[in-house]
Amino acid sequence: MEPRVLYEAAFELDFALLVVPLLFFASLIAFLVFVKKKRDSAADRVSKTGIQIGMIFSGGLAIQLALFTAILIFYHAAMYQATVGAYQRGEYQTVEGYVTEFDPMPATGHARESFTINGVCFAYSDFESQSGYHNARSLGGVITGDGQHLKIGYTEFFGRNVIVYIEELP
Repeated sequence: MEPRVLYEAAFELDFALLVVPLLFFASLIAFLVFVKKKRDSAADRVSKTGIQIGMIFSGGLAIQLALFTAILIFYHAAMYQATVGAYQRGEYQTVEGYVTEFDPMPATGHARESFTINGVCFAYSDFESQSGYHNARSLGGVITGDGQHLKIGYTEFFGRNVIVYIEELP
């Protein structure tokens, strides 16, 4: 049996993580436009103070969402450079051996799957936004359990070993 590559890090974008804040931001902008039109057309009938407070609150919320989205984008760019970028530059470590201490994510999800190879621990989840390998066995992942002979390429990001390469060995 020949060694076979099961995973190589590549560009991945978690659209849900970025789209949700952007949708909230867009809806707040639409709300601000709506309130401004209402204020202009009904300035005599509606309290200007109430409309101004609503606009200030909505504007502040829009600014917070924009900052949150910018932080998410910065975090994901940094994670990409530290993981996928490191893999592409060949700046990663490898460990080879048999999977031990495999703790699968339950089929119901929302837990981390973990395992160890020669004292190097790995943990990941389909439900965390991250670069690198994060596919649990219950959702079609390639790491299937104890005894699997693998060569893992990994890099560290915020104290966690992030898998950038998986090769199954004979």
